Amino acid sequence: MSSERGSSRSGIPQRSFTARPTDDELLDAARAVFAERGLRSATMEAIAERANSTKPTLYAHFGDKQALYRASIAREAAALREWLIAAYDSSGSTHLEHDVRTYVMALFGYAMDQPDSFRLLFDSLDGESSPEQRNLYDLMIERVAQRIRSYRADRGRETGPSAQLLAEMLVGLVGRAVGHTLRDDQLDREPVGELIVSFVASALRHVDSETIEAVDGKRVPQDRTPA
Repeated sequence: MSSERGSSRSGIPQRSFTARPTDDELLDAARAVFAERGLRSATMEAIAERANSTKPTLYAHFGDKQALYRASIAREAAALREWLIAAYDSSGSTHLEHDVRTYVMALFGYAMDQPDSFRLLFDSLDGESSPEQRNLYDLMIERVAQRIRSYRADRGRETGPSAQLLAEMLVGLVGRAVGHTLRDDQLDREPVGELIVSFVASALRHVDSETIEAVDGKRVPQDRTPA
């Protein structure tokens, strides 16, 4: 029997029986199909075809579709986590704008470089997220919250739980903006990245300190006396 690849009716080259796919090759195919169709609409048949493999091979490597989806999420979350930690740790800055740029562009750059991975991780956050997704999201929130606390501490202002709230809002906003950019082919991505950086930095610089302190339970803003 020849070991050369043939062609399927769809035109996708077929893997020979002797060229067994690796787990990473199968996960690459799963990532693409899940990102395009979502978990409900994706099929093992479509993933096998994308991988130039077979459904029995997928089941043998990963079990059912849910298990394959969880394995895909876990791998992509680990990759993005490593990417973000490397970017965060390389910042070493005391300037707000520099850190905002580092944090925003780390996520923005990853999404532009790995759009299927980004869609797989972030498009499903509105539903039930996996522990890997939640841990990834919590990492981003905590890093941003730390930067908010540090920025305000440099100005003699202690910050309590409001830092976590602000961080969650900002991470969610950036994630939405990046996802929108991926979906809109009309947008020039370079200035979009700069716009996101500018917006986040401006929001952090100009957020009302009295309102922050009210959220933290330190005092009530003058125009908001309790009833």
